[in-house]
Amino acid sequence: MAASRWNAATVITLLRIPVAAPGAYLLARGEHLPLAVAFLVAAALTDILDGWVARATGTVTDFGKKVDPVVDKIVIAGVGVILVLKYDVPAWIFAAAVVRDVAILAAAAVVIKRRDVVVPANFWGKTAAMVMVVYAVAAVAAPASAVTTVFLWIVLASLIVSSASYAYDLYRVMRSGERRRT
Repeated sequence: MAASRWNAATVITLLRIPVAAPGAYLLARGEHLPLAVAFLVAAALTDILDGWVARATGTVTDFGKKVDPVVDKIVIAGVGVILVLKYDVPAWIFAAAVVRDVAILAAAAVVIKRRDVVVPANFWGKTAAMVMVVYAVAAVAAPASAVTTVFLWIVLASLIVSSASYAYDLYRVMRSGERRRT
């Protein structure tokens, strides 16, 4: 029997947006920054927790594999815009993250349509997301510091590595010629 799309893991995934929203609001206003960061870190932790819960309870679903990266992109885009406009995060790094995410979502849609296979998020993609969270915290806490600059370059490297990793995963699925058996 297949797991229901509405399970604990999916609920945790969907909670990421309302958990991140107050943090984004406070960040945009420049108020209560430690609390804003706490909300955003809590939202990032749901990205780890949802996958763990899905695997531990045997409720990994294609729906969850599809919705998780979309929720990630919504949160990253919302916070990214605020960081660029208010905290002097370079627009080019935000643009690089958006281009990577759009390319991954578009390629994944092609794989789903042609092979009926959902390629899940991978280690490098999750690592890139966590590095972006650390960079965001650094950009808010110490915008002009050497540590923040180092994390900026680590974000760029993680975007490149995760892009290559996803490209390989998607290519491998397309080359396999297999379709999911229903």
